[in-house]
Amino acid sequence: MPSDARASFSTSEIVRVLEVFGIGGLKSLADLPAGSRKAAKLVATCVHGSYLLKRRELEGSGIERIRYASEVHRHAMQQGVPCAHLMTTADDEPFLIEGPYIYEVQGFVRGHRFNHRHDQATSVGAALARLHDALATFSGGGAPPSSNYCRNAAVPAALRKIESKATGPAERAVCAALLARYERAASHPWPELAGVTHSDYHPGNVLLDGTQVVAIIDFDSARVAPIVSDLANAALQFGLPSVVGSDPSRWEPRFNEHCLRAIVRGYRSVRKPPKGTSASIAPLMIQAAIAEVVAPVARKGAFGHIDGRAMLEFVDRKTHRIEEAAAGIATLCG
Repeated sequence: MPSDARASFSTSEIVRVLEVFGIGGLKSLADLPAGSRKAAKLVATCVHGSYLLKRRELEGSGIERIRYASEVHRHAMQQGVPCAHLMTTADDEPFLIEGPYIYEVQGFVRGHRFNHRHDQATSVGAALARLHDALATFSGGGAPPSSNYCRNAAVPAALRKIESKATGPAERAVCAALLARYERAASHPWPELAGVTHSDYHPGNVLLDGTQVVAIIDFDSARVAPIVSDLANAALQFGLPSVVGSDPSRWEPRFNEHCLRAIVRGYRSVRKPPKGTSASIAPLMIQAAIAEVVAPVARKGAFGHIDGRAMLEFVDRKTHRIEEAAAGIATLCG
């Protein structure tokens, strides 16, 4: 299979997975070209509803990690957080392991993505706060990751690795600028109050119906981390406009003040964040933006299908803009 080909299911796999998860009455199938190309996904429409089938390679998946994410997902669902329904086998297992693969099934939720309206942003922030409230009572086991994007030693290490392979002074200068900015942001204090966080709360993982959040999906990155790190990453992901095209040199490193303010105020309408949250949002946004990009660039020289150097240059412009606007962002988030 070519490295850029999207993984897909065989007919026998589909029949087997539906059988094990107790789903009958298949009516139609549709591929879902979303997320990692290595993870096969499709939507099975059956007599009693539609379901998302997901397959990933067992090697490197981390069974305990997947079990932890499933337990977090199930707990959130039981606490009334809008989530996709998590299907289980007859043995109450949230996944099936067969051969080299692990399979998961969820109820398929129909909704649309965030479209940069401040009233939607308010709902997105409030939904994150309700999720944090729900997860405050989670006590499940498993193996969550031990670190996230803030003060993560792997980020400077990745930047130094990229810098060591740079082909010219301009690329080395960008790496040096990002390293210095990450370390300045990491030196800024933030509330240390920790809890179970979603840790991947972005427009692709929140489905809406108008202004109502109908589902928070993809708990694969759930972990214990400073609560404010989740809120700051949401401010970054939902507060910055979508980019157009695949050329980072044409992307504008701006942010939507109305949406950024609305996300934090929506969160505050449900849950009072700890003292010092407002001032910590911008430094955490900087760390999140840099951490998201440098790991894949250090590993593959690219960010998805985007040239790594071009992506680093954009992140440099974006985080420079956030750093310059830090005081204003703190005021917006107050």
